[in-house]
Amino acid sequence: MGWANFFVIAASISLAQALGASGAAAWLGRLLVGALPALGGGALATLVLLMLGATALRAIVPNISGFLALALPIAMSVGRESGLNPLVCALVVMMAGDTVIYYPARSASALVIYERGHVTAGEFLRFGVWMTLVGWVAILGVALPWWNFVGEPLTPR
Repeated sequence: MGWANFFVIAASISLAQALGASGAAAWLGRLLVGALPALGGGALATLVLLMLGATALRAIVPNISGFLALALPIAMSVGRESGLNPLVCALVVMMAGDTVIYYPARSASALVIYERGHVTAGEFLRFGVWMTLVGWVAILGVALPWWNFVGEPLTPR
């Protein structure tokens, strides 16, 4: 691991700690949950908001560790504030953020394939959009029922 990655991860973990300790994650959670009535306010609307937010944040933050350090405290706060299972909200954000690869510089393996001319940047973007949509369907259609089956329901019983 290079020094650049080390510093990105260290800064992200520090920022995540600051989000939690300062109350900023809880404040952001309340702010986001406050916008939910305009979207219908239900559990599904909350998950869709989390998936959209995770996708947008991951498109901006190239390092997965940095993304997770920033997004997970906020997702868990949104879960707590909206009466949902915070663990499930964090898992949804983790899975949604892991599907985002819209440009070749996103990962080392993608960059190698792109540099050798096997795929174009446009093909990466098209694949990334499809991968994101498939990821969202997998979260809603497979992961949520599975988590419920193993004892981690979206809403408390």
